[in-house]
Amino acid sequence: MKTINIFAAILIVTIFAACNKDFLDTVPISNQSESGFYKTENDIVQAVSGVYNKLLTFPDINNIYLSECRSSNYYVDRQDAARDYFSISAFEITPALGTLQTAWTNDYELIERANQVLDRIDNIPFTDTTKRSRLKGECKFLRALSYFELVKVFGAVPLIDHNVSSTESLNYPRVSVDTIYTFIIKELIEAATMLPNGYTGVDKGRATKLAALGLLGKAYLFTAGYPLHKTENYNNAQTVLKQVLNAENLADGWKFAPTYAEIFKTASDNKYHLFEVQYLSGGKGLGNPIPGEVIPLDMDTKITPYGSYYMQGFPSDDLIASFEAGDKREFVILDTVYRNKSGVKTKRNYFKKYLDSTAASAILSSSDWGINFPLLRPEDVMLMYAEAVNETAGPTAEAVAIVNRIRARAGLGILDGLSQIDFRLAIEKERRHELAWEGVYWGDLVRTGRCLDVMKPWLQQNYGVSMDENNFIYPIPQSEMQIKPGLYSQNPGYF
Repeated sequence: MKTINIFAAILIVTIFAACNKDFLDTVPISNQSESGFYKTENDIVQAVSGVYNKLLTFPDINNIYLSECRSSNYYVDRQDAARDYFSISAFEITPALGTLQTAWTNDYELIERANQVLDRIDNIPFTDTTKRSRLKGECKFLRALSYFELVKVFGAVPLIDHNVSSTESLNYPRVSVDTIYTFIIKELIEAATMLPNGYTGVDKGRATKLAALGLLGKAYLFTAGYPLHKTENYNNAQTVLKQVLNAENLADGWKFAPTYAEIFKTASDNKYHLFEVQYLSGGKGLGNPIPGEVIPLDMDTKITPYGSYYMQGFPSDDLIASFEAGDKREFVILDTVYRNKSGVKTKRNYFKKYLDSTAASAILSSSDWGINFPLLRPEDVMLMYAEAVNETAGPTAEAVAIVNRIRARAGLGILDGLSQIDFRLAIEKERRHELAWEGVYWGDLVRTGRCLDVMKPWLQQNYGVSMDENNFIYPIPQSEMQIKPGLYSQNPGYF
């Protein structure tokens, strides 16, 4: 693992302070050495902004490439076989794949930045000690989030919870998945005690207690399933997720959007999500690439002036066929027809979930969209809670009502009289549709033990390949294996 000094990274980017869009365009830290930097409260505030800054790269790599492209939600023609997203989708993975190194580096850079702050913050004078505690909680949350992404993608990884030099990092081997999750859970429990339920004004967008509890509940669900099977954690998940649900409509709580489409508008940023990556258009390198990443290259410029950013895959026919008739979410998430630059209607499947044409005039490139990306939504928490209840007590009236509330907003009929097994599958389906193109479905299939049943026939039909449990995680990047031979062992099934 290469350790990245926070200053080397911060000097070359414009930091978005406080994670709020009003502060995305701030003066970067410059001309300051590490020894001369961590002196004041403001230094810490800027450094924490640098931790948040690393989130800009997460959705594209972790949520889209390594999750959505891996699942049966996404299909890539053989003509794009030279692209990483084809290799991921068609299960033609090698340790040399560049996206894997990018994911590893992004996660550990964020961890290193958080470690820098947490190692020093207690020695810095603060006029308000509550603010110091909150900033520590934010760093713990973000560090836990990075380790959560690492363990999902790579399995066992090195655990470094303090600042180390590049040389020292070579003494940290991979530790078990159980050890990583134990650390994540501890971090999130601590973060939840340090963070407020919500913020007002310029602080909107920072990590909250509700976000920490929601991610904690997700970590418990992952440990309850494959590969650890700690089924007692279904009860722990219920406890913390219920706390999030109880905060609905509180002054510092969360709101259930009146329509599904309303959630994914630029004007709804920091309104309906529990935690989201903050993006800003305007050509400052802080834009979101995902809205324009998978749209047709020749789409009408009235919708988007710059066409497709990069990827040429499609929402799979399997995903499209899985929607119930009348599901209002389907054509918010995707479409099967578009109008080209000549005004001609053309058939092609494409994702349009974050494509807010009302905000297109503000962008300066295809990767410059200002809409935020959700990393945790209330609906995710609602469905996780229903799942945890079902696993311990079956389809209770409370759990069924929660799922039916989401279905009602989507224009669908109620579920009733289902067995525990049928309700489990119904929740899986709701999560696939409600959270499509958010990077959730692949992880759900793995942790619930449904991956082989769902993916093997789909892969055989679409790519003529098969898979086994080794494919539930990715290989350790080749360049990391070569830094110190013998430090890491490669994941089974990869060479």
